[in-house]
Amino acid sequence: MKNSIAKTAALALMQGSMAYAQVARTCPTSDSGVCYSLNVPEVTASSNTGDVFFRIEAPATSYEYVALGQGNQMAGAHIFVLYQNAAGTNVTISPRLGTGHVEPQFNAVDMELLEGSGVVDGVMTANVRCGGCNTWDGGSMDFTQSSTTWIYAVKAGSPIQDDSQSADISFHDGHGAFNWDITSAKGGSSVNPFTAQAVNATTSTSSSSVATGPSDSYLIAHAVFACLSVAFVLPIGGIIIRIGGFSQAVLVHQLIQWFGLIMFIIAFGLGAYYATEDNYWSEAHPIIGTVVFGLMLSQPIFGIIHHQMFKKVGGRTAASWFHLSVGRIVIILGIINGGLGLKLTNQSRAAKIGYGVGAGIMGLAYLLAMVYGELKRSKNTSRKGSSDQSSVSRDQSAELEK
Repeated sequence: MKNSIAKTAALALMQGSMAYAQVARTCPTSDSGVCYSLNVPEVTASSNTGDVFFRIEAPATSYEYVALGQGNQMAGAHIFVLYQNAAGTNVTISPRLGTGHVEPQFNAVDMELLEGSGVVDGVMTANVRCGGCNTWDGGSMDFTQSSTTWIYAVKAGSPIQDDSQSADISFHDGHGAFNWDITSAKGGSSVNPFTAQAVNATTSTSSSSVATGPSDSYLIAHAVFACLSVAFVLPIGGIIIRIGGFSQAVLVHQLIQWFGLIMFIIAFGLGAYYATEDNYWSEAHPIIGTVVFGLMLSQPIFGIIHHQMFKKVGGRTAASWFHLSVGRIVIILGIINGGLGLKLTNQSRAAKIGYGVGAGIMGLAYLLAMVYGELKRSKNTSRKGSSDQSSVSRDQSAELEK
């Protein structure tokens, strides 16, 4: 009898603790279908040691991946990336460390997928137990506090389907940060607060957004303007001045180069803003981009001097050599830096190939036009020299006949 009473009491206590388990749920953008849930068991909330539970859910066919991270920025964040398994019937959860604005790499942690995870009715879900989420290499989170800061990221597109936790992921096209009200997530001792056995758990939407970096649309616009400028517009202007045989070739060259410069000014402004807000300035891409921008700003004035002096003296001057050399450096270095930008943001293989092929064709055409122009100029100079020499010989003969 006593044993029966003890068992009943124990069961009641266990059910009671599960009933008081609380789950805080947040959907950062209401129309995306991407939501995150959190439960911090009572023991973890009081001692900051032990398990925490979180859920990531998103439309299965709309995203390559979705991610949840601990921290207020990508650098130093403890990130969990969700994508489908190879068969598309279950999910893979990949714990990673954020080291800056580069692809986060797999980092093994005490973590497991729980019951209820998978791809069901067009939704991929990961119910996760994390046994080491209070501290990680480069960061920590205090679950005894009333609020903690988290980040999230999504990449729209055809879903990644991979069993590997080290699968390559592309640069996100949506991200943000929010404060999670831990008081709404504390309580209980359920081994899985997201299953049917924990139906008594209370769920609340309790989070607030925090200031994050600029919208990814700034980055996209920067890439479009910069790539078009240095890989297409400026090379076309350089080609025309070298092979154009019409009377207005110089004017057309100037107009095209001005257009390319304006595009790059816009690109640099967008890139500088993004780099400042998201701490990109230590990377090679923005550093080289700044050098290219500075050199490009010198081109209009030296271009004007070059053309005026060329007409005056009939040949190249120091300003000419500066203008020509800097122009070539800007185009070649700019094309290379575009590739570095794609690598920095870990763009898809298709994007890298597309840019490489397009920029490669334009770069080769520019180099061929440059060689053709120099050979043509050398030939014309030789003809002029021969003509001048013949004129001198005729004058000397006439002088001797006198």
